[in-house]
Amino acid sequence: MLDQLNRSQKALNQYLEVKRALFPRFYFLGDEDLLEILGQATRPQIIQSHLKKLFSGIHRVEFNDGDGSGSALRIQAMTSQEGESVRLERPIKVVREVEVWLSELAKEMQNTLRNMTHRCFIRESAEIGLDEFPSQVLCLSEMLCFTRDCEKAIESRNLEKFRSKLSTKLSSHTSRLGALTNLLHLLKLKALVLDIIHNIDIVEQLIEHKVTLLSDWRWQKQLRFYMQKDDHSVRVHMLDVAFDYTYEYQGNAPKLVHTPLTDKCFLTLTQGMKMGMGGNPYGPAGTGKTESVKALGAALGRQVLVFNCDEVSFLIKEDLLLRVRK
Repeated sequence: MLDQLNRSQKALNQYLEVKRALFPRFYFLGDEDLLEILGQATRPQIIQSHLKKLFSGIHRVEFNDGDGSGSALRIQAMTSQEGESVRLERPIKVVREVEVWLSELAKEMQNTLRNMTHRCFIRESAEIGLDEFPSQVLCLSEMLCFTRDCEKAIESRNLEKFRSKLSTKLSSHTSRLGALTNLLHLLKLKALVLDIIHNIDIVEQLIEHKVTLLSDWRWQKQLRFYMQKDDHSVRVHMLDVAFDYTYEYQGNAPKLVHTPLTDKCFLTLTQGMKMGMGGNPYGPAGTGKTESVKALGAALGRQVLVFNCDEVSFLIKEDLLLRVRK
């Protein structure tokens, strides 16, 4: 009997490993959660309870109503914890092979956000209503516009004029805050305001140090966002490092207030990533170490997973690192 149980356990572990290899986000689910998902792949109520563990920004997804005629269940939109709904450009059919439709959901999430960002960027985000695009797209478009316009101002030596333009935009946004009653609109506008404040600080640094070249250290050390002309994807640069923006849906997580220490942290971590190494922010509890790492991940459009390593053994830590690699 014991031998049969051991063989069954081994076969089950092999089966779960195959499923995890097909959809690597399963590596960060426990065996019990994964078995529940695999066994109830087409039941919406089961799916909803585990989505947050697989996609940090997705609180739930919206399904088609179903007409009772046996038509396939489809995912039409993703919703953040704050209630922001982002409709997918291509609804995802829910099939029995859960790893198949979850992979499709991840791809369509990225595709939808990429196309939205391009549309928002070419229309100038400042002129667009808060209902039209999710917060992540508005903020990313704002950073794309800032990078483009700031480089033009550096080359034309018009940074003072550009600072005035940003200050006018900031005043316009802050004047609207008191009149907003919609929570989502308020969250979106607050996020934009924090980004613009940080951008004004950057421009003031450039003016103070009389920057006139794009190759100047004071500009190169900033996070800079560029829209690629060929496929409309976004590349994020910092010094000599460039990353693909990966369009992981972030929801409406509160924005981090930037400080000079935050910028140094970003610079150090991105250089570590370039060299294939890790980073270790340190300091007293509650000073923003974890939030700074999460903010950098959000700036790159990436999912950030947080584990408390003090509570697990070195074997579990080793397993987590192996899973991250996959």
